[in-house]
Amino acid sequence: MMPRGFRWLPLVLAVLTAGCVSGPRPPIKPVQLVQVQTEIPQHQLLDVGIAVFDPGVTPEDLEEEYQVVFEAVRQAEGHFIAIHLKETLQESGHWGAVRSLPSTEHLTDITVSGEIIESNGYELVVWVHAVDSTGREWLDRTYKQEADSAVYAKNAVQNRDAFQNIYTEVANDLLKKRSRLDPQDLNEIRQVARMRFAADLAPVPYAGYLSISQRGRIELERLPSVDDPMMDRVARIKAREDLFVDTLDQHYANFYMEMEGPYQNWRKFSYQEVLAYKRMKNKALTRKIIGAAALLGAILLDPTSSTQAMALDFAAMGGLWAIQSGISTSQEAKMHVEAIRELAESFNAEIEPSVVEVEGRTLRLQGSAETQYEEWRQLLREIYAEETGFGSDFTTSPESHGH
Repeated sequence: MMPRGFRWLPLVLAVLTAGCVSGPRPPIKPVQLVQVQTEIPQHQLLDVGIAVFDPGVTPEDLEEEYQVVFEAVRQAEGHFIAIHLKETLQESGHWGAVRSLPSTEHLTDITVSGEIIESNGYELVVWVHAVDSTGREWLDRTYKQEADSAVYAKNAVQNRDAFQNIYTEVANDLLKKRSRLDPQDLNEIRQVARMRFAADLAPVPYAGYLSISQRGRIELERLPSVDDPMMDRVARIKAREDLFVDTLDQHYANFYMEMEGPYQNWRKFSYQEVLAYKRMKNKALTRKIIGAAALLGAILLDPTSSTQAMALDFAAMGGLWAIQSGISTSQEAKMHVEAIRELAESFNAEIEPSVVEVEGRTLRLQGSAETQYEEWRQLLREIYAEETGFGSDFTTSPESHGH
């Protein structure tokens, strides 16, 4: 007969450990990308620039013992996520030119930026922000998804990203916003983007064409004449700008293709390690609960009986062993975290930066891409000044005026 101090243990253990057991995860249903059904008039197509995502990693994050984040991988992911989102938007067919950008400084119809909040192969959480050339906000949302485990399966065909639903949701959300705008709104976005570029090149002649409303929107005051020779020069400079950005975009596309294989493998291994880590934590917690319950049951035994006293000693020893076993298992879980760190370091060795030649200039596209892009924009201003005689001492865009 079970001593009365232990009679309640099965029920207590069943309740306490119920939350530690996790069954198989249900399959993730793919979100369908809304694709274009009828051809959109050229003058209603908006260009989209997607800036490299902020990796979202700080030194403080890296000091956290259990936080599975790796600075080198996150920086690479910032590029990968932006490029994959670009691919998804292009696939939808609802947009004009969709480009990957080194920063948000490029003046285009719609600018998308974001930050990685969590990424470990098991779960992806990103914040996405989108704004058009007038300052109208299109998106300000956090997206979260657990990995589609089917993508990581041994015999899976690698034609879908494990977190594709996030990219599809972003694309569909942008389309919803666009569908609420009429043709006049779309035309205004395109014209404001054009005049912002002109004002950035030469603020003196074009300063009066734009204004900022009380609600912080950039508005058109007027447009230059159709045969304005200065705007012809602006158009030529803009074509050079687009050519440079297209070169950057192609470099990012090459980077994306080279990175896709090792990145997919890293995420797969990281996914497995995170699952193992979670199992170890659950196993450790279960053992600690059993150990604590055994100790409590031993304390409740009647110490006057010699048989029960022996049970007390046995239960106490068993409880202490179970707690110690749980602690040891937690140490094993720490080893999984370290294994992920080693995988990340190995992955980092496979994504060394490339060098690209543009207009006789050599760009090393890692970290310094933003600086190189700003130097290129400054060169465009100088070219325009030489061609028109209008000097440019204006080095910020209208966006910096606090709208």
